[in-house]
Amino acid sequence: MTRAAVATAVIAAWAAAFWLAEGLLQAVADLALLIALFWTLRGGTRLSAVARPVVRWALALAVWQGLSPVLAAGLHRTALPSAALWLHCLDTAALAGATVLGAEVVRWAIPEALFLAGGLLSLGISTVQHLVRWSVPVPAFLRVPVDRVHETFGGEARYAAGGFFFHRLRLAHASIAALGPSLGAALAPAEPRRRRLLATALALACLVCIVLAYARAALLTAFLLVLVGAVAVARSGRVRAAVVALLVGAAAVAAVSPGWRARLAAASDNFVGGERALARAAGWDLVRQHPWLGVGFGNYHRAALDRRSVTGITDQLSRDAHSIPLTVWAETGVVGLFLWTALHLTLLVALVRRARGANPIALGAVLSWIGYQTLGAAHYLPFHPSVALAFALVWGVGLTRPGTGDAQASAER
Repeated sequence: MTRAAVATAVIAAWAAAFWLAEGLLQAVADLALLIALFWTLRGGTRLSAVARPVVRWALALAVWQGLSPVLAAGLHRTALPSAALWLHCLDTAALAGATVLGAEVVRWAIPEALFLAGGLLSLGISTVQHLVRWSVPVPAFLRVPVDRVHETFGGEARYAAGGFFFHRLRLAHASIAALGPSLGAALAPAEPRRRRLLATALALACLVCIVLAYARAALLTAFLLVLVGAVAVARSGRVRAAVVALLVGAAAVAAVSPGWRARLAAASDNFVGGERALARAAGWDLVRQHPWLGVGFGNYHRAALDRRSVTGITDQLSRDAHSIPLTVWAETGVVGLFLWTALHLTLLVALVRRARGANPIALGAVLSWIGYQTLGAAHYLPFHPSVALAFALVWGVGLTRPGTGDAQASAER
């Protein structure tokens, strides 16, 4: 097989797994990383000047995450994390894999069709999960938490959907990752009409999945992305009016739902002074204890529990600091925080440069980046590998998928 065929097959598998199962998604992403490293070592990769620094920073952060538990164990005499937690550093490196493969001559129609089909099918199963209590047995080897789609809120006789993940936050956060590129294509005036209609269908599916998942931060983030996308892309008054009507309609649906009213009523208290405040306080406690090198990647849970007599943290809340930058700092120290910041700033600059070259998918990846940072103020998204790998795919494609017009070529020089 040629490189182009291999890249197309792996990217297509990643796009299909995006909506399906965390284990499958990890397997595909790890395969992509192995292929990318093999091609890189053999030379001849097709990376552009704007994508190359992002790949380097992603690999540098992943390497530091892999080394930090060893350094922390040597300095603090702590145990090493479990292999499952330690290997999450591969989720960070997955961005490099997606970028290297995406830089090949990919037949983009195949992964895009699978991506669209997965989003629409997720909406279908989410609707069923929301309307009726799920009772169909799920094979044990899939290891999905079926009880998570039995959750109700506000006394409502409806259930929180989880899509094929059977987990409402995984579904909602993956939907935010997908919402960016779907909005970019839906609102781009230069895109063919059929493509804009399909992208609009996917964007609506993402928004409805978020509503059915009762994910507060995700819904507010989705509103932000729709508004930013409309301002950045749409020049038509009709398009902007349609966007406003869409947001008002979604807000009205949430407002009349007892479950959503209960979720939104408790939102501010939970973020400012509730469980998330306690989780952040525990994160700051670990930062004060080990500011320079951190407690080691994958060691957050153990280190936080060791300090529960001081912080009062519970087992459930000790998984992370409910904040991406704070958890990164606590686990990997100032060095890790610097590498994480450098990676995301470099990624943003690269995506913006490509978006300025009339590339709606790059603009969509910018929107997803905004969504990632917004959600990251309340959730530690890498806790779920499926979410980390969903954003990695969107960003890798945003860095590599060709745009339209000569402006795209000049933007990458």
